[in-house]
Amino acid sequence: MKTTTQNQIQDYLQWSTEEYEDRLLLSIMKWCQHYGQYPSITQQLLANSGLNKWFMMEYNKCELQFLKIVTVIPPQPDQLLSHYKACTAQMMIRHPQALLDKIRRNKGFSNLLLTHTPIYYAN
Repeated sequence: MKTTTQNQIQDYLQWSTEEYEDRLLLSIMKWCQHYGQYPSITQQLLANSGLNKWFMMEYNKCELQFLKIVTVIPPQPDQLLSHYKACTAQMMIRHPQALLDKIRRNKGFSNLLLTHTPIYYAN
């Protein structure tokens, strides 16, 4: 179910639901790569439901900031995307340190990826 915020942003930026969701997925993937540093940790970050909830709440705050800017100072249509990117780019400096530390300490997940993966050879 789409939220009012999502509807408003799609209206302002003239995006389809698919385009909005693609951009959101790209944002969370970039964020996880930035804070994951290694592929196995990045994968853990992407798979963590608590971290996903936190990310969506914080991302929604950034989007609300964009909506406030647009209602106070209506920018030109060609500037809307720039304002949206500037607001959502703030996510790259936000992170829940305690949750990230807990995920990074989970060495069992990384070992599981390497040791319990069956190897098949094609002959």
